[in-house]
Amino acid sequence: MRKIVSSFVVIAVLIVAPAWAQAKVEQEPPEALTWDNLEAYIEAEAKAGFSGVILVVRDGEAVLDKAFGMANREEGIPNRTDTIFGIGSTPIDFTHVGILMLAQQGKLSLDDPIMKFFDNVPKDKRSITVEFLMTGRSGLQNFHGVPSDGNPDHAWIDRDEAMRRIFAQELLFEPGNGREHSHSAWGVLAAILEIVSGESYQEFTKKRIFEPLGMVDTGFYGATYPKKRMAVGYGMRSNGEINAPPYWGPTSWLVLGSGGQVSTVPDMRRFVSGMRAGKLLDAERRERLLSTWRGVLAGGSIFGYEIVYTTDPDNMMILISNYNPEGGQSVAVELAENLAALTQDRTRARFSLGIGLEIDTEKGLTVSQVVPGSAAQRDGLKTGDRLISANGIPFGDDPLAVLDPFLASGERIKFAIERDGKSMTVGVKPNPR
Repeated sequence: MRKIVSSFVVIAVLIVAPAWAQAKVEQEPPEALTWDNLEAYIEAEAKAGFSGVILVVRDGEAVLDKAFGMANREEGIPNRTDTIFGIGSTPIDFTHVGILMLAQQGKLSLDDPIMKFFDNVPKDKRSITVEFLMTGRSGLQNFHGVPSDGNPDHAWIDRDEAMRRIFAQELLFEPGNGREHSHSAWGVLAAILEIVSGESYQEFTKKRIFEPLGMVDTGFYGATYPKKRMAVGYGMRSNGEINAPPYWGPTSWLVLGSGGQVSTVPDMRRFVSGMRAGKLLDAERRERLLSTWRGVLAGGSIFGYEIVYTTDPDNMMILISNYNPEGGQSVAVELAENLAALTQDRTRARFSLGIGLEIDTEKGLTVSQVVPGSAAQRDGLKTGDRLISANGIPFGDDPLAVLDPFLASGERIKFAIERDGKSMTVGVKPNPR
C-alpha cells in the first residue's frame, strides 16, 4: 500500500509504525485499548482528529459500528456508517479476484505470457507472465504517469496509452528474477481482464464481483453518488473545488486495476466475508487469494482517504477515514493498529521495524515496503528481501507470531534473508514507538 505518494498499494501484512507519523494534537485516549473501553477509546481518538467509520466484529457479532467526524466540513455533513469513501489501492484485490475467476473458467492460464494478449510487446518484456504480474515479479515500474499528466492519479489516459507507456519503460529487473510491487502490473492485468472477458473492467467487476456479493455502493471515480453519503477527502493534496471522487472525472488508466474506486465499510465487510466463504472462487483459487490476506491490509492516498482492515469475518475490524493530514496519518493508522491487535488477540508491539511484508505461496515472506527513517531502513533491510528466519526461528504461515516477542522487547533481530539470489544476514534493532 502506498502511504506517502499518490495512489495505493495493498500490503499483505502491515507492521509499520510510520516514521513520519505526527503526535495527536488534542486529546490522547485514556489508557490502553481493551474490549471494556472500546467505545470511549475511539471517542477520544475522534476528539484527537479521527474522522471516518469503524466496524469492530467479535465472535461474529458487530460490537461497534459507528461513524465519527464530518464527511463534508464545508456543508456540515457528518459521516454515517454507509458513507462512501475512496479506498486507495484496495481494487488490486478486485483485479486479483477477476483474473482468478477467468483462470477458473479456463479462459486464461496464470502461466500465459503477456504476448498472448498484446501485440508488439518489446523483446525484454515477452517473458512476463500473468503470474509474474500478480506476484511482483514482472520487473515493471511501479507507475506510468509522466510530468505532463499534471495529476498523478486523476489525469485521463485510455488503455492503449497506458499500455504504450508501460511497455516503453525500462524494466527494474529481468522478469522472474526479482520482486518489486508494481501498480502498473495491475493495470496490465486489468487490460488482460478486459481483453479476455470482452467486457470493460467496470462492467466485469460490477456484474461478476460486486453484484453477486451484494456490494451495492462500490464503484468508480466520476460516477454520481448521493451528496449526503459522499466523504470529501482532507489530506496532503486536493483536486478541484470539491476534493471527492465524483468530481475527479472517470477513473483513468493511470490507476485502473489498482485504484480509482470507492466503497463503504458495509461493502468491504461483504467482500471479505464473501471471499472467505468461497462465493466466487473454487477452493484452490480461494486459498491462493487468502494466502495474500494474512495480517492487516491497508491502503490510502494523499487525497485524504485511508482504509485499514483485517480479514477474519468473525473477528475483524474495518476502518475507513477521510482525514489524512499533511505530513502524517497517525490518527487513523495508530487507531487501526490498536483495533487490529485487539481483534486478533494481540498486544500492540512497543517497538517497530517499519516494514511491510508480503506473503506469497511460492516465494514465501518478502519485504514489500521499507518506511523512510525506520529501523529497517537504517540497518539495511531492502524492499524485495526474502525473509527466511528471525534469530534462528523460521517464518511460517504467521510471521507476526515470530516477530511479536522481539517487537515487544526491542531485542535486536538477526534476519536470515535472500537478496538477489544470495543468502546473507541483516541485523535490525527495532525502534521504540
